Amino acid sequence: MRIIRSRYLWVMATIVLAVGYAVSCTKDDQVLDIPQPINSATDLVALKVSAPPTLDGIIDASWANAQKLQFSTTVPEVTGDIFRGYVGNIIPSVTLRSMYDNDNIYFLAEWVDPTESLTRLPWYFDPVAKKWFQEKGAPVFNANGSIARKAFYEDKIAMLWNINNSVQGWNSGTCYRSCHTGLPASDGSSRHYTNYPTERIDMWHWKSVRGGVNGPNMFEDQHQWHTYPNGRKGDDGNDVYVNNVQTLGTLTVPKYVIPARNNYGWILQTEVDSKVALTVTAVDANGVLTLEDGSTIDPNIGTDYQRIGEGHGPKVIPGLTIGSYTGSRADIPCKATYTGSGWILEFKRALKTADALNDIDFSSLADQYFGFAIFENAQIAHSIKANMVLKFQK
Repeated sequence: MRIIRSRYLWVMATIVLAVGYAVSCTKDDQVLDIPQPINSATDLVALKVSAPPTLDGIIDASWANAQKLQFSTTVPEVTGDIFRGYVGNIIPSVTLRSMYDNDNIYFLAEWVDPTESLTRLPWYFDPVAKKWFQEKGAPVFNANGSIARKAFYEDKIAMLWNINNSVQGWNSGTCYRSCHTGLPASDGSSRHYTNYPTERIDMWHWKSVRGGVNGPNMFEDQHQWHTYPNGRKGDDGNDVYVNNVQTLGTLTVPKYVIPARNNYGWILQTEVDSKVALTVTAVDANGVLTLEDGSTIDPNIGTDYQRIGEGHGPKVIPGLTIGSYTGSRADIPCKATYTGSGWILEFKRALKTADALNDIDFSSLADQYFGFAIFENAQIAHSIKANMVLKFQK
């Protein structure tokens, strides 16, 4: 009798525990740690951590347990000249890793790049024309269609996310859902914009020269909307850069220069404010610049300010000044390191920002499909990997 009673009590206790466990697992705030299928070719798994990584551009031990998503990117075949000279280019090795905690999501990106492109539209002097010019941001071609002069721009990456699941067909196309080719040349031939006013895409844009390796060390937080032909917009807040250009009389020349500096790709706004960079106040018929302190730069002496082969002399003047992103544009701090053969880039963003209109919300820890692009010394042309999925380890 005692045995039967003991068995009865044991069975009833087991039932009570099972029911209690089932009820607790169906609460609205309960997240089940159910193993999910992972596609090693497309799925980026964000590792749950209690301590965040340090954003220093160095791969420390905190990343050791984060799953690596490895892939290549290719420039797609598109119409128009903006991809000319880039079509078919492959970035053979890209690696992404991710972690998250209660507040932020963190990413580590590594990719192969044989050239550190940090000279964006520099000013050079033409001793024949006696004028100052800026290099082009796209390759220059000769009559045979071969590249006569390379682009002078910057390295960039971009990630695209579907805000509030608003974009139709996103999970099967990601970045192709906003990519439009075959547009008139006057409209850019190929542009990104969403197809309906209700659709909006969160775009994270790292630009090496424009704040990615200097100044604020940030991405520009952008978005894409339905505006034709160019739906790419910055989020609310100030942009980081201003073109270093002015017109004096009938001549276009740099606005600022740091006379004592060699091989520099940008001028910081703090250097303008502190008078490390001097304002160009006049230019004569021979291209000689007069600076605000009364000193002059004669680019006809030697070749320091001129083209030399495929490159330039050491004194060519940067094409922009760098300040700081503000507002919602400044949501994504980062740190980048060029290794000699490629880039290491660490960055983070809040799981949920204050900008619900233009930023994706990760706080539900739901799967998020995304697209990834690399701009190798390119103004607009980019190689891509579409249809990847961010999944959260729970």
